[in-house]
Amino acid sequence: MFTWSWQTVGGIALMLLAVVLVHELGHFVTAKRAGIAVEEFAVGFGPRLIGVRHGETLYALRLIPAGGFVRMAGMTGLEEPPHDGGARGFIRASLARRALVLVAGGAMNLLLAGCLFTVALLAGSPGPQVAPGGGLAAAGLRGTLTIVALNGQRVGAVAQLRARLQADAGRPLRVTVRPYGGGAARTVTVRPQLRWVGLAARPAIPLEARIVALDGRPVPQPGSDGLGAAVSGGRPVEVAWVNGARHGTASVAPGRLLLSWEVGYLLPIGNYVMPGFSGPPRPVPTALGAGFLAVPAEIGGIFHGLASLVASHGPTRARLTGPVGIAEATSVATQVSPVAYLTLVGVISLNLGLFNLLPVPFLDGGRLFFVALEWIRRRRLDPQREALVHMVGLALILMLAFYATYGDLTSLHLGS
Repeated sequence: MFTWSWQTVGGIALMLLAVVLVHELGHFVTAKRAGIAVEEFAVGFGPRLIGVRHGETLYALRLIPAGGFVRMAGMTGLEEPPHDGGARGFIRASLARRALVLVAGGAMNLLLAGCLFTVALLAGSPGPQVAPGGGLAAAGLRGTLTIVALNGQRVGAVAQLRARLQADAGRPLRVTVRPYGGGAARTVTVRPQLRWVGLAARPAIPLEARIVALDGRPVPQPGSDGLGAAVSGGRPVEVAWVNGARHGTASVAPGRLLLSWEVGYLLPIGNYVMPGFSGPPRPVPTALGAGFLAVPAEIGGIFHGLASLVASHGPTRARLTGPVGIAEATSVATQVSPVAYLTLVGVISLNLGLFNLLPVPFLDGGRLFFVALEWIRRRRLDPQREALVHMVGLALILMLAFYATYGDLTSLHLGS
């Protein structure tokens, strides 16, 4: 839930500062090492708030904290003296040095992600909890435990557990559990409950609230096909819910009714961002290996999600997330735990680094594409034409950002 507080604002500001500063620092250091003149190192865009000049470089803090930039002399090839940098202009550097400078920003973001993932694993996080009022609690279970089997079949990842619960459509299950960290196993019969796992409802429904009625009718019996009939029809659905001592009703727009059969097994609250990182603190070698191996694994997951988004011809939970969505996720993470917050900053840094390395005009990857094209053609494309291509790329990126922001605003879950 997005909540305005000094904790939220500070968390968002610190996250932006970290991922942007690391990115631009990568460009800045490699440019300096490559002998390229750097005119300005800025955090933020818009009017300059603070500026300090040291040597040839102006170090500036600007009004809009939505990014940053390193302005190198002769970056486009259209600058006039003295801003062309002379012999130290970017455009006069070798192809290899230009490529290194362009790659360095994204590479630093990926490196930061690996470091933060490692710290999260070194710190550890609480194990899965039995939720009060859930099916496991009703069966007499309490505290921290691990689910090892459903109906005698072993269960590994939480995602596998959830898939099995949805496939059984709420039928009673024999659940085998073991105390978190080891101990004797125990099997109990649990009745799953229909829970709310969405965000888009007016007024808001608390996450994991138990659903008791849809359009005034009780929740269909487990295993029946009545649930599908209850949520179809392309019209808003009135949802009645209970969450502890609280209860209420809300209207959910067509296609936004996100329900899930649950047994009251909460994900590790210390690291809900990446549940695979849950558990006690890991030894340094293990944390280093798992933390940095998570970077290519997450990249693979991002491309898989994009492919699913493009290929989908029907309703899907996958969507693009813009600045508002990132702010909401950061707000939630700051309320959960420091480990969850660090992990989220790592995920955002990874996404920023990967996005900037895509071969899209205006981005670092787009400029890198033109460097590769120059190497193939043995001569540079006309600077004015290249600048025009980058302007078109910027327009497309802004359109994508507005689209993602609209999606974020329509599903924003506000709290107080």
